[in-house]
Amino acid sequence: MRRIFITVLFSNIICCIAVAQQEVNWKILADVQWVSTYFPEYDAYFDMPKFGKKVKDLSGKQISIKGFYVPVDASGSMFALSAYPSQMCFFCNGAGMESVMEIIPKKGSTELKKVVTDKYIELKGKLKLNEKEADHLMYILEEAELVRIIK
Repeated sequence: MRRIFITVLFSNIICCIAVAQQEVNWKILADVQWVSTYFPEYDAYFDMPKFGKKVKDLSGKQISIKGFYVPVDASGSMFALSAYPSQMCFFCNGAGMESVMEIIPKKGSTELKKVVTDKYIELKGKLKLNEKEADHLMYILEEAELVRIIK
């Protein structure tokens, strides 16, 4: 009986570790280079990201990340997470596109609509890397859920 209990306990621990999200910070996400890419639909060139190995390894994985909450539209349906508060400007003081993440909330979730701009929060979700679409940010957190409001 004891052997079965230990086996079940060990299996549960392994499963929990396997599905747990990995905590990611903005320093890790800074591992990116830029490639000028032509988009015929806009008749323009845009700098598109080429991700480093550490970032590529996170693609499609469940992560958690902390940052400053930024609503993007007045309807409250588009959100971003920034390494810096919006009053400091996303791209001031040398910050780049790698310091902002597009947030797509989990279906049916309304919790992010209640968060105040520039609150420091923690989110979890699935990280999508965008190397091809000029209409989206380079980092997209899909199925995002609010873990906590930190301050």
